[in-house]
Amino acid sequence: MPTPKKTLILGNGTPPSKKLFESFIQDKPLLLCADGGANTATRYNRVPDYIVGDLDSLRQENESSVAAERLVRIDADDTSTDLYKALRLALELGVEEAVLLGFTDGRTDHTLWNLSLLKTFQQQLRLRLVDDHCDIRLIDKSICFSGKIGQKISLSPLSGPAEGIKTMGLKFALHDEALSPGIRDGISNEIIANPVEIRVGAGDLLLVVQRQEGGGEIEVWE
Repeated sequence: MPTPKKTLILGNGTPPSKKLFESFIQDKPLLLCADGGANTATRYNRVPDYIVGDLDSLRQENESSVAAERLVRIDADDTSTDLYKALRLALELGVEEAVLLGFTDGRTDHTLWNLSLLKTFQQQLRLRLVDDHCDIRLIDKSICFSGKIGQKISLSPLSGPAEGIKTMGLKFALHDEALSPGIRDGISNEIIANPVEIRVGAGDLLLVVQRQEGGGEIEVWE
C-alpha cells in the first residue's frame, strides 16, 4: 500500500484536545509520532504508523505498539529536535503535506524552534502548526482563502522584516507595506470579506488564524 501524501505528526508538547485530533485523523493520514507524541496517540486509541526520535519520552508500554522496523530511533544531539527528525522521515516516505499537533507548550524555546522549521522545510513540505488556540502556516509568496466574517487572524514576520505586503478582505488593509518584529506587527486583524488574499514581496510572514473565532478553519484556494 502506498504511503499517504499527507501526514499528521504528533509531538510531546501540550496534547491537542481529542476533538481537534479526531478532526485531522478522520482523513486517514499517515500518523507519525515524534517520540512522546506516541503517548497521546495511544491515549486516543490510535496506533502510530511510525515513531521517531531518541525515544526518551516514550512510555515503555507504548514502544511495543508498532513493529520494530517502524520504530525509528535516532540518538539525541544538539543540532536537531524530534520534530526535525520526524519531518526528515516524512520526506523520505514521500509525504507532501503535514499537520503538526502537540508542538506548543510552556517551553517557549521549543515553540520558537518549531516555528522556524516552517521556513526550513517550506520548499519541501506544506506545513501547518496547529493547537486548540490557533492554526499557523508560513505564507509562500501569496495565499488566497475564505473564512468566517469577523474571524481574527494575525500576520507575524518570522525572521526579520516582511516587505511588499498587500492584503484584500481584511479590516486593516496593507498596501505594499512592511511588517517588522518589535516595530510593526499585524496582530489581531479581522476578515471582513471573502476571499482574503495576502501577498508578500519579500521576507517570511506567518499567517496565524485564531481558532476561537469561527472554529479556526479557513478554506485555502489552490
